[in-house]
Amino acid sequence: MKSIFLLIFYAMISTDAIKPKLCVNCQFFTKDFFTDNNFGRCLMFPKEEELDDNFLVTGIKSKKHIEYTYCSIARKFDSKCGKEGKFYEKK
Repeated sequence: MKSIFLLIFYAMISTDAIKPKLCVNCQFFTKDFFTDNNFGRCLMFPKEEELDDNFLVTGIKSKKHIEYTYCSIARKFDSKCGKEGKFYEKK
């Protein structure tokens, strides 16, 4: 009887360890109101800032909307999150 209980308990623990780190469960995941989760973005990786045309004239950076990398792109590259989800933090 004890061995059956231990076997069931071990199976429950091992299934928790196998769960992948999904972006939708990460605190850095965000999406627009009208988009699907497939088009979610990662707040951990903002895209490079582009300077506007007037920066070289005035020296003032305009406040633009910050774009973030798509989660699907961040998970493809090891320099970002990679397949293993290096920067994953549960919500």
